[in-house]
Amino acid sequence: IRLTTVAPRVSIVVPTYNTADLLRTCLKLLLHSISHRDDVEIIVSDDGSVDETTEVIAEFAAVATSVRSADNRGFASACNAGAAAARGRSLVFYNTDLEPTPGWLDELLDYADAHPAAAVVGVKLLFPDGRIQHAGCVLCADGYPRHAYAGFPADHEVVNRSGLVSIVTGACMYMSRRWFEELAGFDTWYTNGYEDVDLCFRVGEVGGEVHYCHRSTLTHLVSATREGRTAEFAESERRFVARWGQRRPDDFDRYLRDGMIEVVYGRYFPFRLRVSPEIAVIDASGEGGYAALMGQLHDVRRVNAALKAGATIVGGGSEEPASGLG
Repeated sequence: IRLTTVAPRVSIVVPTYNTADLLRTCLKLLLHSISHRDDVEIIVSDDGSVDETTEVIAEFAAVATSVRSADNRGFASACNAGAAAARGRSLVFYNTDLEPTPGWLDELLDYADAHPAAAVVGVKLLFPDGRIQHAGCVLCADGYPRHAYAGFPADHEVVNRSGLVSIVTGACMYMSRRWFEELAGFDTWYTNGYEDVDLCFRVGEVGGEVHYCHRSTLTHLVSATREGRTAEFAESERRFVARWGQRRPDDFDRYLRDGMIEVVYGRYFPFRLRVSPEIAVIDASGEGGYAALMGQLHDVRRVNAALKAGATIVGGGSEEPASGLG
């Protein structure tokens, strides 16, 4: 690609801070992966780097625009600054520690075009060993978001289903410009953590959809850009919990939808719960909690046995079969 005066279809915003060598490799791979397209622009947003990042950006001046912050302000600010300079009708936020596969952008844009209600679309990210790093995220029962199916094989059925999710990572995220501007971008209240989750939740609150596109695939080096951010991340986590701590979790919703958990109901309790060993194991180490639960289930079974033996109950009758699931 080369710089053009024509408004592009999409602007790829690459935030960076003090990762000059990684940025050079990133831009080479990114340019190669989109070399067949003439409707893309690249915006490098330098978040106050003090290494050789300026020199690396100069190497790509013919094919990438750049913006620079005088100070290091964090991921949200860098993304917002890049988006402000972008001319595309849509935006893709793109980490420097990604390695794209052929056609990743084509698949992402085709999916977005086919799903106009999708304000945000995420991609499939792999660990360097080929396992799943990201296939959409879920908000767990303890109040924290996690990557769904992290560590699963990349060809597993459950990670190869595109569709609605509640969260996708900002490591590689499509967003229509209209939605990004309406929500004023990433919230700079966060610093290098939870900005993407917060944005997805805010999209949902105003009627937008968040989607996962499994056909757009990249490898994510994950930790290459996170050194020295422990204190910042902890503060962002505290802020996230303060804002979203009462939100309803959706992890089991996804596992049920994907068939990784099955609930088999009879007429009486207890129901039967089937859980794929790929996502969960029974942990009996919880200070007697597991034993107490088993005791409660035993009491329920005993009552049910009495009912079956002929005890009279209001609205009673014979037990119905357990829905044919065996």
